[in-house]
Amino acid sequence: MKMIVDSFPVHLYFKQAEPLQIMPPSFPSKRRLLLVDDDPTNLALMNAFFDPERYETQTAQDGQEALEQILEHSPDYFSAVILDYHMPRKDGITLLKELKSSDQYHTIPVVLQTSANRTEDIQRGLEAGAFYYLLKPFKKGQLTSIVDAAIQSHHHLSINAQAPLVTHTCELMEQARFRFQTLEQARYLSSMIALQTPEPQKISLGLFELMLNAIEHGNLGIGYEEKSRLISQERLQSEIGRRLSLPENRHKSVQLEWQRKNQQLEVSITDMGKGFDYTPYLDFSITRMTDAHGRGIMLANQLCFDRLSFSENGRKVTCVINLNSKASTQVH
Repeated sequence: MKMIVDSFPVHLYFKQAEPLQIMPPSFPSKRRLLLVDDDPTNLALMNAFFDPERYETQTAQDGQEALEQILEHSPDYFSAVILDYHMPRKDGITLLKELKSSDQYHTIPVVLQTSANRTEDIQRGLEAGAFYYLLKPFKKGQLTSIVDAAIQSHHHLSINAQAPLVTHTCELMEQARFRFQTLEQARYLSSMIALQTPEPQKISLGLFELMLNAIEHGNLGIGYEEKSRLISQERLQSEIGRRLSLPENRHKSVQLEWQRKNQQLEVSITDMGKGFDYTPYLDFSITRMTDAHGRGIMLANQLCFDRLSFSENGRKVTCVINLNSKASTQVH
């Protein structure tokens, strides 16, 4: 890490014999969800998908009713909102845009669910700030895994936002290098870096998706079809833990480097895998957008960064973020 102190360059070197052990955060015993759909049958089905021991659910039948419920409470009251795209009075995309343009409520994770499968509809929802776009009909495992991922991403960002000392210290860094191995470490690191940018929620999502790919696919060798199968069997997390503990993987880490210059932040992520053909994953695809995974590189490339490029046969990805401020408004 390089810091400038009284105009003199100071180099700080950190050596660590063992991988950094980051304790996972404690989540609330129950996650509070707002389910929004104008079809009573779909609303009842979604509600049945969530175990009442783990989730507390509230429902609304259109965007206006949902907005009224959201505004009745503090921004951290709902852990996530699962929102239908097309509804009377106020549709899902309108509500999503209002939430994401709000100083108070823009960090609430929103999952869009709809039967509209046109590429332009999907792109519109993601550009408006949806965490994920889920195509009907979907399975219980798909919905709950996506909602949990959205909640965890938001939770890590909130934890870091409560640590101004870390945030202000990072503002002094011109260059830094990190090594990480686990998903928890990736979540903390992506959130910390994102807080240095004008749009932390969007940048945190993009960085974490790239870091997730580096761990799962790069270092641990979990391919696309295999990951689909593991998700359907609800075995993905246990398989990641198993592979991380294998002797051949214990030494593997992902390297992240950042450099701040000329009002831009450049972040590169390099794994220790064999590389892959990244080109099919750069653009929007109906097939991948409606799967339970596989949209991370698309999101990062299309929506999260000002520039993104791969090198070293796909083992290294570099993204550039302009550090210009973004105005925010109130929700009414």
